[in-house]
Amino acid sequence: MTVAQRLRSADTVERLGAMADVIAPGGCADADVLEALAACLGDARKIIQRRAAETFAALGAQGTSVRDLLLRTLESDVTRQRWGAAYALSLLGDAPPVTLPTFLEALGSDDGDVRWAAGNILARRSGDTALVDALQRLLGTGNPAQRKMAAYCLRDLNARSPAVEHALFAALHDPDPYVRLAAISAIGRLAIDRPTAAQGLIDLLADADASVQRVAAAILGLLGDRSDVVHAALMRASQSADASLARAAERSLRLLA
Repeated sequence: MTVAQRLRSADTVERLGAMADVIAPGGCADADVLEALAACLGDARKIIQRRAAETFAALGAQGTSVRDLLLRTLESDVTRQRWGAAYALSLLGDAPPVTLPTFLEALGSDDGDVRWAAGNILARRSGDTALVDALQRLLGTGNPAQRKMAAYCLRDLNARSPAVEHALFAALHDPDPYVRLAAISAIGRLAIDRPTAAQGLIDLLADADASVQRVAAAILGLLGDRSDVVHAALMRASQSADASLARAAERSLRLLA
């Protein structure tokens, strides 16, 4: 079998061996091989998909022209293949702006590995105002996973601004508890109007979700608002029958003391 045929094999070991041969000294990376490798970017097996992206990155480092093919693959109708191409481009260096829609789409993936990989890639794009604007919109309009990941990405980008803060305040009332948790975490780092942020977290001490209550109590201690209102709310929480909530409130009271 040719290398291209091996890359199209149904056998995982055969495919992985072919990828190793492609980047070995004297390996073949002609047009047919590269097209077969691009097809691997959409494979349902994570190890095939990831190794294909890494192979493209290795080829690029060796001087093989692969960027144009990856940019074309980014237009695939297959979601997994678009993600694979965007991931491969990120391994080549700074991912070009054209990859942004694919990374934002990946934030809503059912696959947690894909979500967090996309989030980590986006978090490296500090100072990208277009990205911050897109994440801010996604925080209000995306699916639950996208809304959650948008909050975490804004946090990790240290995207502190009144507009971002306003979007995070709104996310404290999101119907999904995981989004509320992400918004609390982001507000702990990005809050500008700390009294208003503190009041939002105080309200969540009575949230329907116990995890939200606990995290709100913990982040209140990090905000640094030592007002009587915050102190009283934490004192009440420290008397909760929920031992975890009580401990979080007690830790925050010590931080603010």
